[in-house]
Amino acid sequence: MSEKKKLLIIQTSGINTPERTAAPFYIATSAATMDVDVTIIFTINGSTIVKKGAAEKIFVKEGSNQSLRVFLDQAVENGVKLIVCYPSLELHDIKKEELIPEVKEIIGGAALVDMALESDRVLTF
Repeated sequence: MSEKKKLLIIQTSGINTPERTAAPFYIATSAATMDVDVTIIFTINGSTIVKKGAAEKIFVKEGSNQSLRVFLDQAVENGVKLIVCYPSLELHDIKKEELIPEVKEIIGGAALVDMALESDRVLTF
């Protein structure tokens, strides 16, 4: 049996660019349903969308009734892992306790590089 493929998605876009926030979750969910091991790492401004209450307030398309939270929930339900890069929390004065419970790990830059090197593909948004 062959090992699962690994996809790492680096999400750098945050609450100030809502039109750039759903695609990473959509692609992650699609890959996860294809039996790919998917991780999304939130860094730079990306950490702002995993702060409690933020995803519910982000609407990718103006006038839509579907918040980013729907895309986030679909990804998690399909096994996508959510990780935050620690320096981005400091950048935005976000404390660990303010993150949504779906975030399972907080890492530094070296760990991010290791994950990228171990992945079959890396996508950045």
